[in-house]
Amino acid sequence: MTFNPADIAKFRTPSLRNVAMTAPYMHDGSVATLEQAVELELSYRSAQADRPLILTPLEKADLVEFLKSLTSPPIAR
Repeated sequence: MTFNPADIAKFRTPSLRNVAMTAPYMHDGSVATLEQAVELELSYRSAQADRPLILTPLEKADLVEFLKSLTSPPIAR
């Protein structure tokens, strides 16, 4: 984020739609599964915030299931 008013709307945040179908994850494809991506992101965000971001195993599973629910059905042709 640049905080420069001229940069407003110049950066596009990727959609989470069909994220469960876009493995491998991360900019370099180093993470094979959505579950691993969630775990790594939680670790990164905890370090960035300088405090632990703790989710229970059930909460992590729920988050992964939510992300999977954003998958669109195949287009009928």
